[in-house]
Amino acid sequence: MFSQSAVFDDVYQHAHSLQDWPQEYDQLSSGKFEGFLEDIQMDAVRVFRERMKQSVVQDTHTPMGKISMMIPHHVEPSDASEQARQIMASGITLLPYESDFSFVGPEELDYSIISIGHERLAELLSHETYTRLIGFKKSYGIKTAPGFLVNLRQQLSELIESLKTVTQTADNAELISKATEDKLIQLALTIYEADDTGKNQLKRLGNQHNYIVQRCHDYVASNEGSCASILDICKALNIPHRTLNYSFHKATGTSPMQYLRAVKLNAARRELTKSYLPVTDIAANYGFFHMGYFSQEYRRLFGETPSMTRKRYADRV
Repeated sequence: MFSQSAVFDDVYQHAHSLQDWPQEYDQLSSGKFEGFLEDIQMDAVRVFRERMKQSVVQDTHTPMGKISMMIPHHVEPSDASEQARQIMASGITLLPYESDFSFVGPEELDYSIISIGHERLAELLSHETYTRLIGFKKSYGIKTAPGFLVNLRQQLSELIESLKTVTQTADNAELISKATEDKLIQLALTIYEADDTGKNQLKRLGNQHNYIVQRCHDYVASNEGSCASILDICKALNIPHRTLNYSFHKATGTSPMQYLRAVKLNAARRELTKSYLPVTDIAANYGFFHMGYFSQEYRRLFGETPSMTRKRYADRV
C-alpha cells in the first residue's frame, strides 16, 4: 500500500504530485493557491481526495485500465451548469475510460475519486454493465438522493481515516488493507448495480458549450493562437461573439477574456519555471507586449511577481 498526504501553495506542484495520473492545472481565479491531496493506493483500488481554494481548469487523461468515479464533498455554487462543466455538484460523476477529460472547478472544490482496476470489476459486474463502463469516452452523471450522497461521503471519509492509521510494518496491515479495499469496491458496486437496475438516472455530461470552450483553450495554447485576441479567436474558429460569451458563462462561470488571459498567464508561468529566457520574451510569447501590464495581471492572478516565481523554482532545484 502506498499513501501520501500533502498541502500545496503552488497549483503546478499540486497537479504533478498525483503519480500515474497525468494532468495539468491552470489557475483561473485570483489569489494565493491553497491545495490539499490525500492519496492511498492498494492492489486493485486507489482512492484520493483533493481540495482546492481557487478556480482551476483541470486537464487530465484518465489512467490505463482504471474505472473511476468522482464523489463531491463540497462544490461551491457558480453560474456554470453541471451539464456544461462536466461534473456533478449534487451527484456522482463517472469519469471517461482511458480518455482526455477536462473541467473547470469553482473557487472552492472538495472531492474524492475511487479508481478500480477494470479486471477486478469485470469479475463482479454483469458483462453489459462492465462493457458500458469501459465504453465511456465522456463523463456521465448520476443524480442521487441527498441522504445517499451524505452517507456515501461519510463512509468514504471513515475508510480513508482507517487506512491512514495503518503502518506498513503492522502485523495486520495487509488484512486491514484488503478489508478496506473490499469495502471500497462494494461501495462502487452499489452505484454501478443501481444504474444497472434502473434505480439511478444516468446522463451524459458535456455539451456544445463545453466543446466551444475546449476549442478556444486548445487554440490559445497553440503556437498559432498564443497571441490571439477574442476577436481573432471568433474569426479563426468561426464562432459568433455572442455564442462565445454564452458558452464560457455556462461551462466556466466566467468570461472568455478572463478565462483565456488566465490560460496564457499560466502558460507563461510554466515557461518561467522551465526556461532561462528573459521575462520580457516569455511575456511576448503569449501576447503580453507591455511589461507593466503583464506583471500587474500576473501578480493579480498568482499573488506573486514573475521574478518571485522564477526565484521560487530556482531555490527548489
